[in-house]
Amino acid sequence: MKKNTSATAEVAETTDPVASQLGVARLRLGWTIEEASARTRLHLNVIRRLEAGDYDKFPSIAYARGFLRIYARELGLDPKKILREFQPQHDADDSILDIRPEMLEALPTRASEPILTTRGIGMGVLGLVGVFVVSVIGIQLYRVWPVKSPKDPSTLAPIGAVDKESSNTASQATAVPADASTASAKQALPVSSLPMVQTSDNAPAVKSSTPQQLRIKAKKDTWVRIVAIQDGKEVQLFEDTIDEDDIVPAKDDPAWSGEAFIVTTREASDAEIIFNDSNFGPYEKPGPQTFRLPAGR
Repeated sequence: MKKNTSATAEVAETTDPVASQLGVARLRLGWTIEEASARTRLHLNVIRRLEAGDYDKFPSIAYARGFLRIYARELGLDPKKILREFQPQHDADDSILDIRPEMLEALPTRASEPILTTRGIGMGVLGLVGVFVVSVIGIQLYRVWPVKSPKDPSTLAPIGAVDKESSNTASQATAVPADASTASAKQALPVSSLPMVQTSDNAPAVKSSTPQQLRIKAKKDTWVRIVAIQDGKEVQLFEDTIDEDDIVPAKDDPAWSGEAFIVTTREASDAEIIFNDSNFGPYEKPGPQTFRLPAGR
């Protein structure tokens, strides 16, 4: 109540209908002249003159109209209606052209836009979230996307097989004179820790009476595809990413069984081969590989 009483005491007595509307509107809002000045950014004297109807104290009619428009809008009044009711006592020929440069310093200016806005910060955060989501999706796709070997599976060196260069080396080693050391000749031949497998599709596999068993242990997260030869047909048993240190199938589950296996890996060095309950470690060549584990020798 004290605030409204103070605001009432500051309302100037005037017979001008426009000026009286301004004072009443300010009183309705409960503003003092100082508060109105702070909210509208108009000088105290400008507000007092507007509410008293002392328009002739402004340098020009255009100047008074400009302040009326600003003050009416901030008070919640209709600026167009106020300006239509405005009946100044100045000369009718007075116009905005009468405003001198020094008068413009008193005109209120619009506050400059802040450099950092809520909208700008929000867009920046959304952009960072988008980059993060795309990165995560890309990593997941890399983990599960199948990688084909650049070579045909049938031409890849199978586990335990001797490549062409090794064969040539072996031939040269066996061609040494009879008096050469037998131990030196044997050292020239490559030795594999894995069981011998088929080296050609034309060589018929010897069907074993006991099915061969296979498990894969992941040294790191790696994608693997397992195809088994069962009754002469290829049957896909598994195609997915195996998590680090996991064994598939698990030790509590039956191992994969078949007459032979075709194993495709994204990174051969990341997968250990457990063949017939013996861990032979990773495939001898790193990178994407496809190799066979037939049932016969």
